[in-house]
Amino acid sequence: MSDAKPADKFVPPKELKMFPNDRQLCIARFSPCGNFLAAGAMEGTVRRWSVVEKPKPAVEVELPDEPKKKPAPKNAKTPPESPVELVALPHLTGFNGWVQNIAFHPKDKILFVADTWGRLTATAYEGDAPKPRWENVTAHDGWIRRLAISSDGQHLATCGRDQFVRVWTTAGKLVAEHRHTDDVFAVAFAPEGKLVAFGDEKGRVKTWDFGTKQAGREFDASALYKLSRLQDVCGLRTLTFIEGGKSLLVGGCEPAGGGFLEGAPMLVKFDTTTGKKQTEWKFGAAKDGFVLDVAWHPGGYLILVTSGQPGSGKIMFLRPGEKEPFFTHTNVANVHSVTLHPDGKRFAVAAMNKASNGNGRPKTADGSYPGNTSPVHLFELGGNG
Repeated sequence: MSDAKPADKFVPPKELKMFPNDRQLCIARFSPCGNFLAAGAMEGTVRRWSVVEKPKPAVEVELPDEPKKKPAPKNAKTPPESPVELVALPHLTGFNGWVQNIAFHPKDKILFVADTWGRLTATAYEGDAPKPRWENVTAHDGWIRRLAISSDGQHLATCGRDQFVRVWTTAGKLVAEHRHTDDVFAVAFAPEGKLVAFGDEKGRVKTWDFGTKQAGREFDASALYKLSRLQDVCGLRTLTFIEGGKSLLVGGCEPAGGGFLEGAPMLVKFDTTTGKKQTEWKFGAAKDGFVLDVAWHPGGYLILVTSGQPGSGKIMFLRPGEKEPFFTHTNVANVHSVTLHPDGKRFAVAAMNKASNGNGRPKTADGSYPGNTSPVHLFELGGNG
């Protein structure tokens, strides 16, 4: 199931429960209050759950006059109940294509949603029928590949297939835009909120001061790009500032070739002051695919998730100063997203159903072709001394 490399007092995370779903999910995020989980789905909806803590069971006390209960058979196995439940709420609708990006406002009860048709929406997320606050149906000309929100909740950043990076107020007003030379696959705010970093299909990563509209530092992540015959193969998928903005992580894969894209999951760490590469990690072989999401734990380590072929996926814990993950969990398929609960004690991943369908083969006796689904796996973190 998993393996852990030596770490004092380290207790591997425990899977509390797997919550089935009827569609594939692109991304999942906990709300800042920790009471909600939202996920963008591939059929143009946002799935929502209430995060419900179960009351602790009362301690049974046997009275002297009561007959004693018969003990359970020695071979009886009762799975432990999860102390947390995800209670499904009505979906949010009105989006197109895939909902690949969502972000919660850090203070206000607003969820920002970006879809693959170029729509950007701000919506309430509490209650049975929350209403949109505003929407821009042409925020980008087509696919919005990434959405980010500044830590102060003042600005949004988006990037897309149209080669634009745009910064908006969280009220929906366009603040600045940058026209790049290639498709842009990832964007992230620096912690102070004045700079954004963006990465393109050729592994070029740049910072941009959207207030002065001046370009900043450049980072060479071209290891996440390959020219395969006439095909530009992009392996870059995610950008993450860590260590108070002193370092920038670029995640994705080292492409092995075009066509049916395979590549080894890769993560590269840069010094944001000098632009120099500090560390480069590869996690497995070409079949293991992409690093698709990264969560920073306040305990000083990263939670990474990967998705590869056929049906391979990993959850890894990595300290930035070490060469290898100190924990790897492989009993999960095609992990698309990871989100850390605000209390730092639990995390959830959106993955793929086991024995997922592919290659057009029928999976039922009547020849029908059921689609894949994305269960949500909820984990509890142990000690990481």
